[in-house]
Amino acid sequence: MDQGATVSTLTEAGDSPRSCIAARVLAHPDPDRVGEFVPLFDHKGGGVVTMSRLTPEFRRPDGHLSAPLASPRITRNPLDIERRGEGLVLRYRAEMPPIEVNGRPLLGERVFSEDDLRDGLVVLSGKDLALWIGWLDLVEPAAEVQGMVGESTAMRRLRQQIHRVAALDVPVLLRGETGVGKELVAAAIHSYSRRAGAKYVAVNVAGVPPTVAASELFGHRRGAFTGAVEERKGYFVQADGGTLFLDEIGDVTSEVQALLLRAVQEGVIQPIGGGTRQVDVRLIAATDSDLESAVARREFREPLLRRFSYEIRVPPLRARRDDIGILFYHLLRERLATMGEARRLSREGGDGGPWVPASYVADLVRHDWPGNVRELANVALAFAVENRDRPRARVSDELRAMLRPRRGPEAEPPRASESSRDLKAPGELQEEDFVLALRAEKWSPERAAKRLGISKSHLYKRAASIGVIRLAKDLSDAEIRAAVESARGDLDEAAERLRVSGRGLRLRLKR
Repeated sequence: MDQGATVSTLTEAGDSPRSCIAARVLAHPDPDRVGEFVPLFDHKGGGVVTMSRLTPEFRRPDGHLSAPLASPRITRNPLDIERRGEGLVLRYRAEMPPIEVNGRPLLGERVFSEDDLRDGLVVLSGKDLALWIGWLDLVEPAAEVQGMVGESTAMRRLRQQIHRVAALDVPVLLRGETGVGKELVAAAIHSYSRRAGAKYVAVNVAGVPPTVAASELFGHRRGAFTGAVEERKGYFVQADGGTLFLDEIGDVTSEVQALLLRAVQEGVIQPIGGGTRQVDVRLIAATDSDLESAVARREFREPLLRRFSYEIRVPPLRARRDDIGILFYHLLRERLATMGEARRLSREGGDGGPWVPASYVADLVRHDWPGNVRELANVALAFAVENRDRPRARVSDELRAMLRPRRGPEAEPPRASESSRDLKAPGELQEEDFVLALRAEKWSPERAAKRLGISKSHLYKRAASIGVIRLAKDLSDAEIRAAVESARGDLDEAAERLRVSGRGLRLRLKR
């Protein structure tokens, strides 16, 4: 590395910079090195950093120095990273092994803007190394939260928020898209609070029918109504002294909102057929809905929204792309371990090479992840199942079909591996094509039709004729109830079991 021209304090031993452009390892011949990073430039830094197997020295996620990339499977040919203005210039003068940036070959040099850096660059070097380059904020120490994987700026801030609010005992509203891990955040807040030794009760309130809401939430006495053959403790009583997590609060009916508001405001409940009682419950709620718009439409009660005095926004996976390599390997290890195949991700010696192709990890990072971490977990499971007996994993067409490539100037033209998967003509589509598209798009007919390059009406006609598409409005109450109970209230999992869209299932339940 040209220490005279670069910001040398960023790549030498000592404290990490507060905010910097950094490179993070997404895939490496040694899987244990995934997640390591190297600071490159701070806000005022300029010059050139030369990267190869020999330089610079990377750091472990905790900030301690590790080593250069240091693998015989990584090229000695240098990649020059130059700070120019508010952007970067990447320069590679060799032809082999090839280097790609955001899916396009890097021949000579290419300029990347400030906006490119905010989203991050995905660099694929040969077959065995993938890196992410972008802004990394290390102002906050990397507080630990058990079970929460990731070292991105967004995840560091999220862990800090969890630690800050956990001990305060205030009601918390978690916002975020479906599948980002709001349930995990709620459980973490409870586990770091003074109530950690008490009960933690999680309930999907959107799945509670208005006709039985009072009984489900507050309980009932024996004989309070026909069919009440025994006393029932409601969710508030079950969580007394502990934490009550109300998931999908944005989708509850107005009747249930009224019941919740009284309990939240007064801390007093009244079981059906019984007297009032005080409860000591710490409330955490979660939603993927725009509650302010719902308030404006008079579909959500503003006083109930105001009761949640602290808000945490759980970032979508696409907002923390540098975590995707770490998270994928973590999920893959878990799934391989359950199959007795944990050795697949052990360190590879000599010329054995990595088990997971670096090009596939790069594809994962470039994917949009509409289903967030839950979708990535499904991909990791499919990858483990398809490759459990293979000495080297391969990426089948089915695995590639689970990913929808990002679109934009840097994502085109597609690589040869992608261009070979041209869309089929409508008449050539088979049953498996419809199933794969619908499953990849979470059983949304609209998105599946776009994926297949056909009209929505054509998809409905063909898919219905072979029995691979269903609508939530056509399901029986008993079928929905059984799926929701089997999924323990997780509506997204229930929708997957029923093979309908999550949105359609929520609308059906609301009606």
